Amino acid sequence: MKKLFLLTVTFCFILSPVYAINFGTYKTETEYGLIDGFKWNFFNRQEGEPLVQLKSETKEEQIRLEKEKLKPKEEQDEVQLYRFMLQDTVAY
Repeated sequence: MKKLFLLTVTFCFILSPVYAINFGTYKTETEYGLIDGFKWNFFNRQEGEPLVQLKSETKEEQIRLEKEKLKPKEEQDEVQLYRFMLQDTVAY
C-alpha cells in the first residue's frame, strides 16, 4: 500500500504542469522581501564589515531613505480615487 501511494504521488508530481516556488521577493509588511532584505558581502567586503548585513543598516540604503523622506508627498484627488474604487482599478 505504501508503494502504491508513493508511486501515485510521484506520478502526479512528475506530470504536474507547474513546478514553481515563489519566495523571497514579495513585499508584504516591510519594504524588503525575505531574501532581498540582506546585503551579502562575499567579494567586496571591507575590513570590519560583517559577511551579512541588513539592507536597512547599510550606508547606501540610509541615504536613499533620507532622500525619500525629503521628497514632497503627492496629493491624491479624492474624486479620482473614488472613481477608481467604483471601477475596481488599483491606483499606484
